[in-house]
Amino acid sequence: MVEKKLTEMVKPSKHIPQQTLSLSSLDNDPYNEVIYKACYVFKANKNVVNDDNRPDFLLREALSDLLVYYYPLSGSLKRQESDRKLQLSCGDDGGGVPFTVATANVELSSLKNLENVDSDTALNFLPELHVDNDGYRPFALQVTKFECGGFILGMAMSHAMCDGYGEGHIMCALTDLASGKKKPMVTPVWERERLVGKPEDDEPPFVPGDDTAASPYLPTDDWVTEKINIRADSIRRLKEATLKEYDFSNETITTFEVIGAYLWKSRVKALNLDRDGVTVLGLSVGIRNVVDPPLPDGYYGNAYIDMYVPLTAREVEEFTISDIVKLIKEAKRKGHDKDYLQEELANTEKIIKMNLKIKGKKDGLFCLTDWRNIGIFGSMDFGWNEPVNIVPVVPSETARTVNMFMRPSRLEPDMVGGVQIVVTLPRIAMVKFKEEMKALQ
Repeated sequence: MVEKKLTEMVKPSKHIPQQTLSLSSLDNDPYNEVIYKACYVFKANKNVVNDDNRPDFLLREALSDLLVYYYPLSGSLKRQESDRKLQLSCGDDGGGVPFTVATANVELSSLKNLENVDSDTALNFLPELHVDNDGYRPFALQVTKFECGGFILGMAMSHAMCDGYGEGHIMCALTDLASGKKKPMVTPVWERERLVGKPEDDEPPFVPGDDTAASPYLPTDDWVTEKINIRADSIRRLKEATLKEYDFSNETITTFEVIGAYLWKSRVKALNLDRDGVTVLGLSVGIRNVVDPPLPDGYYGNAYIDMYVPLTAREVEEFTISDIVKLIKEAKRKGHDKDYLQEELANTEKIIKMNLKIKGKKDGLFCLTDWRNIGIFGSMDFGWNEPVNIVPVVPSETARTVNMFMRPSRLEPDMVGGVQIVVTLPRIAMVKFKEEMKALQ
């Protein structure tokens, strides 16, 4: 279906001096060295007839200009054996970003704009990041053109380079330049040294999710991924029911908190976790404003820490939604504490130095990540309107423990104000999980 015609290394449009850059403790965290990918789906624009206005041509030129500002993206990443830290080498024309142009012999509508596409199909529209002895390129793009005139902009990025906030700014800057703007709206800054931890003792570090509760359905090779839509009125009803259970006074309860609590309860039931075993809820807490002074808007490195809420499976089942929301709020408050941030940075440095990994069963580890803001730090319209769909593709190992909050497709007007959840579970557990989610409707 897809023919990849051309891959070239796009270099910055102006000379970049050779340099070696170090990264923050959060960037260096081994759990962050995964490749995240996303498909941005654009429908055809019948008014575009000039060859100079082809999306691949405009995006290629824009990428070259983007790399003048985001020049580290054109470099090469490699983890050093000496200290297990990542090092980025870039500049002096030794680098570049792999840019692939492909064609598909079908129309986008036949794929329903990737609305329910599986990961294996989506990978056709996504670039590869190849690893060699010199490291690997942290960023790559692919434009796949369809017979109907629509196209998919596929992006691959090492999470070590940026978080969702940074990726959103990079993609908006790319489409800003493709639309004819002279420079990005936000000037990027590196400043990774501001988030480097300093271990002051020899205490062993905390490693999240070690040996959690067991599920009778794991291990397995039979995994399925589903996208589940939760409408705005279902979210409203759940919030109202939660507020009846407990008076949060002047505190707002968020969609992330109530749906996150409901998902945790549903997942524990679906996996039939050992009731006396521990299950751990992990959530990302932004720390841009915890740093003193706050990180500038142009900082695109990882600027969040993972917080963990441990309970037994029995407690998760017996606790009310409001009980769990209180624990989530408590974890977020702790994550916004300046002293705790320094402790967490120091803990991460120890994990890197000792090369520690999660041991034992991960059955009861459950992480939430919010992708609703990715790619919307401004318009992405450079002649083909906004993307009608954004489809994330994460490594299968990561997907098994992570639930993603996504904005619903623009093609579903009745989902305005709602949220789409991407969840991966063993096939046998997914049946029970979907029953729990139906009860929310």
